[in-house]
Amino acid sequence: MKTPLTIKDLVNLLYQNRTVIEMLFGNKDSINKSEILARDDMTDEKLEKLVLYEIIHENNNIIGLDDRITTFIEEFLEIGEVTTSFINDNIQSLNENLKYYRIDSNPKFLRNIKRSLKRIHSTTSREVMKLHKNIDDTYKNQDNYLIKLEELDKYKRKRDDIINLIKESEQIISEAQGFFNTIVDAELNSIVLDLRYVLVRNRDYLNEIQAQIIDYINRIQYQSEIYKKIQRLKELKDYEELKYKTNFVDVVAGTKALMFQKRNPLKSKLSLDFLHTDQGYAITQKVAAKLHLLRNNHRKPAGKMAAGFDDNNREESASLNIAGLVDKFLQSDMDLFQFVLSYKFPEKVGELSLEKRISLFVGISIDYDSKLFINGRIAKMDYVNEKNQKLKLGYAIIKPAKGTKVK
Repeated sequence: MKTPLTIKDLVNLLYQNRTVIEMLFGNKDSINKSEILARDDMTDEKLEKLVLYEIIHENNNIIGLDDRITTFIEEFLEIGEVTTSFINDNIQSLNENLKYYRIDSNPKFLRNIKRSLKRIHSTTSREVMKLHKNIDDTYKNQDNYLIKLEELDKYKRKRDDIINLIKESEQIISEAQGFFNTIVDAELNSIVLDLRYVLVRNRDYLNEIQAQIIDYINRIQYQSEIYKKIQRLKELKDYEELKYKTNFVDVVAGTKALMFQKRNPLKSKLSLDFLHTDQGYAITQKVAAKLHLLRNNHRKPAGKMAAGFDDNNREESASLNIAGLVDKFLQSDMDLFQFVLSYKFPEKVGELSLEKRISLFVGISIDYDSKLFINGRIAKMDYVNEKNQKLKLGYAIIKPAKGTKVK
């Protein structure tokens, strides 16, 4: 025979077995007894004690959490299933406790009034949220059209019931407002104000749900008609009568729907990284051949250069002392091209032609780029070539980089 539990014993029992209770609450379909006993925090004695005090129940080696514990957790956390009867029960309880408190100003009745108001608040909001979720799930996941329509019609009636309960709650609060004003209780006033706001918000939300239900029903009916027509067309097709008993072929030929149009492959730009690969090169060759861009493809590579072809230039560069020339440029404020163009070389070097100075300018810009600053601007100058032709020469503006000037 079990001894009666005190509040302290019940709380301790729930706390000591909190991990098992949490697992059982999360698995409402129940768990096998062997799975519970395999846990490190559970023994046969502990399990028997939980069964004895009806915290859990056992049936054919299947363990489940007692319904009273489950209901308590769900109501306290506001996550359980709610029905309109719950809202109606709380409305009746509110009416009764208002009547009792008018007869006898007992604090117990005032606590019951507050509890009923809070429960109307929570249960109404939860019921509205659940209704919206069920409507969406039914429309999206129910395959049978007839069942889907029946379910939506049921939720439509349920929505009407909730609206009526909200109106009844608002009427009770409105009629009792004068009575509430005579009670000096800040918590009660806060609860009433919050409930008024929630009821108005839920009523507006239910109006939106009503429009959504009607829209879903219209869509289902439209889809049902389309489905029936498709079935009829399939039947005619199976009997080889579609072409001769209907104008199906003419209708399809005259339609401009995208699915009946000729499909053109999508054209997208290729990235530069892909074009640098072997596969990208092969694609560019095919494209060039189609566009006739390979007219000069028959040209052969240039032959091997003769040995010592650049010896003169090397000797000239060595005699120029380019490193010293660059150091002098870094101390100046001129751009590189004007500096090279106007620079007076030693007598042993002699006078350099414009072409050689241009070559020197290009060589310095390549070999000493880390010491130079190129801002992207272009300058031009007029000059006369060897054939006495007036031409324009463009060159990049290059200055010494900051922090590279020789002191």
